Amino acid sequence: MYIRIGNKIKRARIDRGFSQHELGAALGLTATAINYYEKGKRKISIEDIYRLATTLKKPLAYFLSDSDHLISKKTAGKIKPENCIASLVKIPVLGVIHAGESLCSEQNLLGYLPVPGEKAAKGLFALKVKGNSMDGKGICDGDLVLLRRQDHVDFIGQVVCALINEIENSLKIYLEEEDRTILRSANPSYPDIIFENDGSVVIQGVYAGVFKFP
Repeated sequence: MYIRIGNKIKRARIDRGFSQHELGAALGLTATAINYYEKGKRKISIEDIYRLATTLKKPLAYFLSDSDHLISKKTAGKIKPENCIASLVKIPVLGVIHAGESLCSEQNLLGYLPVPGEKAAKGLFALKVKGNSMDGKGICDGDLVLLRRQDHVDFIGQVVCALINEIENSLKIYLEEEDRTILRSANPSYPDIIFENDGSVVIQGVYAGVFKFP
């Protein structure tokens, strides 16, 4: 993955006519750091990808997409950096949600995640996943899970952020059975968490997507 992103950085840099030294200077990095990025030898943060998109006049999706489609030099020259990222909206990353045993949440603001489209981002927030109980749904340790604020499920079996006993939260599959609420992991090694319908479980948000860092 890092090699793929590095190849795109190199091609975008060449399209703009920058040397590694010039690109590094624009980003406050060394030429060596740019060289490591391009060779896939160094992890790159979403913040640096965001800055590269601005400097190299490429859409953010250019670097994050699995597609190898490249914008031509002729087209790239007409793209204004503000048009590449103007539609991005920053949604809050509020803290850590445990996809495993239910543990106390760290309800602090960790930062912001840029996502495209104000309409699509409305009501969204993100939580950093800790644990592996939702691996079966493709939600893994270290991911940022996107959640839409609402206090109800749209359907039984939906993935939710559930507040338990007013002090704990967990990312689980929401199920109902007679007069009980069941919170189920997507990893069969974890047992179901079962509650009576007495208000012990409050839905804070429903699954809207997942962001995986390169």
